[in-house]
Amino acid sequence: MIAWVLEKLIVVRDFMARPALLAHAARTTLAALLALYLAFVLQLDTPYSAMVTVMIVSHPVQGSILAKSLWRLGGTLLGGAAAVVLMALAPQTPWLYLAGLAVWVGLGAAASTLLRGFRSYGAVLAGYTVALILPFAVSDPNSIFLVVTRRVAVVSLGIVCSAFVSAALVRPTAERGLERLLAGLLRDLVAYARIGLDPGQGEALRPLRNALGAKIGALETAIQFAAAEMPERALQATALREAAAGMFGAITAAAALTEAPPAHGPALSALLAETREALDLAAQSLAGQAGPAQEGGARDGAGLGGAIDRLDALRVRTQAALVAPESLNDSDALLVGDRLADLLGELVRALSGLDVSRHGIVREGPQRNAIHLDTEWAVRNGVRGALAVMLGGAMWFETAWPSGAMMLAGLTPNVVLLSLRERPSSDAIHLLWGIALGSLLGLFYLLWVLPQITDFPLLALWLAPPVFLAAAAMTAPPTMFYAIGFIVFFITLLMPSNPMVYDPAFFLDSAFATLVGAALTVLVHRYILPVDSRALRRHLLSEISADFARAFAAQEPEAVAWETRMHDRMRLLAARLRAANVPAELTLRNGFAALRLGRDVLRLRFLLAGDAWATQRVLDAIVARIAGERAALANAALFLHARADLPDEAERAAGLRRAAALLPAVESLARLHRHFFRQALSREPLPKASS
Repeated sequence: MIAWVLEKLIVVRDFMARPALLAHAARTTLAALLALYLAFVLQLDTPYSAMVTVMIVSHPVQGSILAKSLWRLGGTLLGGAAAVVLMALAPQTPWLYLAGLAVWVGLGAAASTLLRGFRSYGAVLAGYTVALILPFAVSDPNSIFLVVTRRVAVVSLGIVCSAFVSAALVRPTAERGLERLLAGLLRDLVAYARIGLDPGQGEALRPLRNALGAKIGALETAIQFAAAEMPERALQATALREAAAGMFGAITAAAALTEAPPAHGPALSALLAETREALDLAAQSLAGQAGPAQEGGARDGAGLGGAIDRLDALRVRTQAALVAPESLNDSDALLVGDRLADLLGELVRALSGLDVSRHGIVREGPQRNAIHLDTEWAVRNGVRGALAVMLGGAMWFETAWPSGAMMLAGLTPNVVLLSLRERPSSDAIHLLWGIALGSLLGLFYLLWVLPQITDFPLLALWLAPPVFLAAAAMTAPPTMFYAIGFIVFFITLLMPSNPMVYDPAFFLDSAFATLVGAALTVLVHRYILPVDSRALRRHLLSEISADFARAFAAQEPEAVAWETRMHDRMRLLAARLRAANVPAELTLRNGFAALRLGRDVLRLRFLLAGDAWATQRVLDAIVARIAGERAALANAALFLHARADLPDEAERAAGLRRAAALLPAVESLARLHRHFFRQALSREPLPKASS
């Protein structure tokens, strides 16, 4: 136990040594104390709730504070409206009110699982706000509207104070952070693509691919923060997300190109050489080195626009070379050319993201990307939240516990918020320890500190240290839930007010009820629809497999939606594997192979469009090869070449030959990952080792 405590203290010490973190903690402390002071001046009920709001929305980045605050306010308003409606429908029927509360909380938990970012937070807040209002209205249902108004007032005050202090003391950083992240990502992506131009570099690309995928996953958060700070960024968000999809596409395309046969022939060799030069120009531009003016003209001083134009021109020339008569009889050249054109197109999409960020230049109308929607997990989270409300409410009603409403008010938000975590039972234990520590410190303050305080400056002096330490610890993942449980419930249980009310018995009752709620949170996440992180990863891998199988379905999926959804699932899978600290290479390799082969299947569908017979013949051959028929793809290639030689197929001959050229690469993928693909197509359950 002593070693564990020392380990946590070392983590906190190392974290606290960062100047930026100390500045963030100081700003949060100032905003929290300002909110409490103004709540005293305005004589708001529950003034400490304004202080709690500041702590909850605190973040080192100003854009995060603004975005989270807006969604917190929206969730509070929606939850308050729901509380009024529920109380109006069942003013004298507690069980009916409880059932309505359970349904509402379940819907909020389910919606928050399907949404992303602060929209998710707003949905879950709308769900559990009703439970937070309940303790103050249960004894007098007629006061529900007044209680909701008071709740909205203190939350709004906390939001305003947090935003004011952040705006006054912090220059907007999210926009610069977005540009830095974009530029750094694109530098790494260009270097990655440069390696992919050389044959046989698959092993060298693999660790870079995983690192790039993790960084691209952070781009969505940066876009949200920047959009909150600068409204014009919201207009660019869709284009920036498409650039992120282009980054994922370039990662896949470069890996496919490096596994293609070595290029031969002067035309293709010249295109590859020019691509290297264009990537070198892009690398210089992204590194801040202004290269010489290039053909096509640079639209910015760093020459990035010129590099993008050159890459786009090379893509057009490569696509033209693919239909040249001298290329159509060279399968290797067709394969390399097709892979190169794919890579160039994805690089243009990705690099254009910096043009969007810096100059607002959108080259084409961006398409909305699809995301992973885990309906099964959403239903489980919704049902778990509803059952937790019913369990807590039943304990309260059946025991006639005077502090039962307080217990339910703690249980409900804890359960639904932790449902979004991958290891909620562990996080719930951390939260429980934090609440216990906050209760002990709160009791000390109530008995020995607050009775000696006569004015607000002295109160602020005593409240500042725990608030400061908690604000810093909340930014460190190992201590985040300890700190949240500690500071939120330290303030809530202490209930600093003006004038201060000293009631140790009420404090102890409330602390006990809160601890019971936290303990029930642990039990709920362990025994009521528990979240098994391994099962969660297997389920996500199963969804990837299902999407892979959809590429072979009779109805062709929409290519952009299919690919971006696969990218999102791969990003989530990698994040979950990292969070669980389990071996990830085999799982990610199989998932990436499914993405690559699915892209090839969609590419084959495009090349064979209008020839339903040839398309089905090729798809059947791929499935047969996965099932173990070794000659299936070779026979399909012979079929396509023979069909291309028919006089009446002259218009489709180029597409038929290019499709045939892709089949050796499909053969290689199908051979290396046959077991995984066979399971995906047959929808067999994935083995536990895969997770």
